[in-house]
Amino acid sequence: MTPGTDPPPAVESLSAVESPDAAEPSEPAYPPYWEADVVVSDGGTLHLRPIMPADAEALVRFHAGLSVRTRYLRYFSAYPTIPPRDLIRFSHVDHVHRVALAGWLAGEIIAVGRFDRLAEQNSAEDDPAGRLAEVAFVVADAHQGRGIGSVLLEHLVEIGRELGVERFEAVVLAENQAMMRVFLQAGFEPTRRLAGSEVSLEFDIAATTRTRQVMAERELRADARSIGRLLNPRSVAVVGASADPAKLGHVVLTNLLRAGFTGPIFPVHPRARSVAGILAYPSVAELPGDVDLAVIAVPAEQVPEVVRQCGAHGVRGLVVMSGGFGESGDEQARADGLRAQRELIAQAHAHGMRVIGPNCLGVLNTAAEVALNASLSTVDPRPGRAGFFCQSGALGVAVLGEAARRGLGVSTFVSAGNRADVSGNDLLQYWETDPATDLALLYLESFGNPRKFARIARRFARSKPIVAVKSGRGSVVAGLQHTSVEVPEASVQALFEASGIIRTANLAELFDVALLLTSQPLPAGDRVSVVGHSTALGVLVADALATSGLSLTRLVDVG
Repeated sequence: MTPGTDPPPAVESLSAVESPDAAEPSEPAYPPYWEADVVVSDGGTLHLRPIMPADAEALVRFHAGLSVRTRYLRYFSAYPTIPPRDLIRFSHVDHVHRVALAGWLAGEIIAVGRFDRLAEQNSAEDDPAGRLAEVAFVVADAHQGRGIGSVLLEHLVEIGRELGVERFEAVVLAENQAMMRVFLQAGFEPTRRLAGSEVSLEFDIAATTRTRQVMAERELRADARSIGRLLNPRSVAVVGASADPAKLGHVVLTNLLRAGFTGPIFPVHPRARSVAGILAYPSVAELPGDVDLAVIAVPAEQVPEVVRQCGAHGVRGLVVMSGGFGESGDEQARADGLRAQRELIAQAHAHGMRVIGPNCLGVLNTAAEVALNASLSTVDPRPGRAGFFCQSGALGVAVLGEAARRGLGVSTFVSAGNRADVSGNDLLQYWETDPATDLALLYLESFGNPRKFARIARRFARSKPIVAVKSGRGSVVAGLQHTSVEVPEASVQALFEASGIIRTANLAELFDVALLLTSQPLPAGDRVSVVGHSTALGVLVADALATSGLSLTRLVDVG
C-alpha cells in the first residue's frame, strides 16, 4: 500500500482472501536460488526465501504480532489488520517487478523485506524499464536490533542488481532514525527529500568499494559471534551421555568433567537417573534451564528428533559427533546420508542454531574462564595462542596429542567432520577478532568456497599468520562432495601464495612453523644479521637471503 494512506476496513479472518470474488494472479516461477540461510549480528541464523501465496496465514500471524509502534513506523498508520486486497498483494509477487523476502525462524516469519518497481505502479515515462524501485522492510519487535534489516537490504540489493534495478527509493517517517541508519550504515549515499513528516531516500544500488567493505565487515562480525557462541558456552548438554566407556557420550562427558568446564553440564539419557554422578534428564525437552551448546552423540536415525528438541528448547549451537551422514557405504547409502545431512542443517538453521559436524571430533577452548573439552580427545592441550582447525576427527586426536608432546599451546580447536555448516572460513573470521588467538593452523582436506576462503585469508594474514597443510592434492574427500569444490594442485598453491598463507608439506612441518611463530615475535623489518663459524656457509646464507628479498646487514665469522 502507499505510505500515508488509510487502510481499507479490517477483516477478521483469512476467509475473505480465499473467496472466489478475490481473483488471484497466476503464480509466477519461483526463484529457489534466492533462498539462503544467513547469520545475523548476534550470531544466530534465520532462513530467507521469497514469499509465496501459501505464506498468507504466516503473514497474518506476523503482522498481528507487531507492536502498534512498529506498524505505525512501517505503514504510517495504525493498520491493525491486513485487509484482503493487501494480503493478496503482499503474498502474491511476480519475482520480477515485485519482489518480497521473508525471514523465517522456528517455523514463523520474523521479518519481511520487499521492493516494487515504481514504473509498474506509476507508469512513469522517465523510468519505462523499472530501474527505480521502492524498498521497505519490517522486523518483529522481539528481533529488532539483531541486524536483520541490514541482511534483508543486502539480499534485496543483490536481487535488484540481478533484475536490472539501478536505484532504490525508501519513504520513511522523519522520526524513524533507526531505519535511516540501516541505509547509511550499509554504505549507500542517499539523497534526501523532506515532505512534511516523511523523508524520501533515494540511492544507487551499484556495488562500490564502500558497500563491499561494509558487507565484509558485517559478515565478519556475524560469523565471529556465531562461532563465539559455540566455543564459549555457559552450559553444555551431552545428548547420548552414557556410563559405558565404549560410547562417545561417555568420553565427551568425562572430558568435560576432567577439563573442569566452568558451567553446568546436563547429561541426557532416556533411562539413566544419573551419569558420572550427575543428575541426568530423559530428553532435551526436560532440561531445567538454558543450554548454549548441545553435544549430540546418538545414532544417526535419532539425530533429527534431538535437533528438533534442541530447537524447541532454545539451544544456541550443536556439535554433532554422530556419523552415518554419507561418509561411506554404497552410492545409495551416501545419497541417503547426504540428504539426511542437508535436512539436519536446514532444521538447525530454522531454529537459529549453527552446527559443527556431523561426524566430528568436537571442540575445545583452553581459556580458564571456559575450560571446555567437548571432544573425543583424552589429551587436554596446554593453553596457548594458536587456533587449530581440521576436518578429520581421527586426525584431530593425533594433532592434539602431537601439540601436547611438542608443548604447543592452543587457544581453541575445532574438528569440523563433514563440515556441513561451520567451516574453516568461519573459524578464520572468529580468530581474526579473538584477542586470545595470534596464529591460525589449518589442516584442510577440501574447499567449500575457495573464493571466500581466499578473500578471508588474505585479510586475516595481514594481521595474523596462517599456517596450513592441504592434503589430497586437489581431490575431494568422500563424504564432502556436496560441500566441496575440487581445486587443482596448481590453483591451491597459487591461492595460498596470493593469500599470504604459509604452506607446509606435512603436519610435522606445520608444528615446526607454529612453534617458531608462537615463540619468536615477528621482526620489525627485513634486516638480518648472520653469525657463523664458516665463511662458505655464511655466503650460502647470504645468497638465500638475497633470493628471499631480505637485507643482510652483517655477516660475522666467529670461527
